[in-house]
Amino acid sequence: MQDLRSHYAKEFARFYLNSFPNKPCKPIPSKLEDLDFTEKVVLQDWEGGVLYQNLFREVDKLPADVLARHLDGGRYNVGDQTALRAAGFTADAARVEGEILAAQNKIEEDKLQEMIARNEARDKARIEESKKPKNISFWDPSAVAFRRQHNISDDIGAGL
Repeated sequence: MQDLRSHYAKEFARFYLNSFPNKPCKPIPSKLEDLDFTEKVVLQDWEGGVLYQNLFREVDKLPADVLARHLDGGRYNVGDQTALRAAGFTADAARVEGEILAAQNKIEEDKLQEMIARNEARDKARIEESKKPKNISFWDPSAVAFRRQHNISDDIGAGL
């Protein structure tokens, strides 16, 4: 316990000196009310909220299912981030939120790649289809229009 306390003291001193260089360093806060609003907000965001979590987390405020997942190595479910943040587990909540965002981005990227592949296949099929010769009859309206446009006779030369 003493080793953790000395580690937290070093980390809090490093946090405070880096975040508030013009203020004298405070003692390690024993409760959240020992910090003013600015110090709380900065500490929550500092280095992913690990120090904030270590100093102020309240395990007894976690729902039993979330606590069980926490004790099982932190394999949380989507939705656990709200309970984690409410109990002061800011670093774990930020990690879960980051994993959710990464998964959403992966899903969107996969959808985009699927759309690109589908569009490329469609475009390739259209190009291949346009390269095929088209057989049209002599009396097809487009053939007749072409002959009229270029002053070509409708006589097919068979003596008809």
